[in-house]
This record gives sequence, structure tokens and C-alpha cells, in this order.
Amino acid sequence: MRDAWFAGAGIVFGWLMSKAWNDPGCQVGMVILLVMTAVLILAFALAVVGHGRGPQGPGRDEEDERDE
Repeated sequence: MRDAWFAGAGIVFGWLMSKAWNDPGCQVGMVILLVMTAVLILAFALAVVGHGRGPQGPGRDEEDERDE
């Protein structure tokens, strides 16, 4: 089912690009949309990957990170 959503979104996005790319004002809007989407996906991926990381090894604590 997820593949059907991806295919549908690709078709709709392709149709929108073909209609909007002829207008210079829409070109700017589409570029902004693409850049902002990429930034949001990257931020989400970094938040998910970095979230909930525990200590690196047995007995390690956040206090052990400093040099003594």
C-alpha cells in the first residue's frame, strides 16, 4: 500500500511540475518547496537518529565525557 502512495504522489508532483514550470513565479515557488522539503526531511531524520541514545559502553556516564 505504501508503494501506491509513493506512485500517486510522484504522479501528482510530476503533473504539478509540468504545469507550474512554465511560469517564472511558480518556478521560484517550486524551488522553495523542494528546498524546504529537503531541509525538513533532513531535520526529521537527524532528530530520529539522534533521539534516545544511551551511554556508549557499560558503566559510562555523561559525567565521564570531560577530560581529567
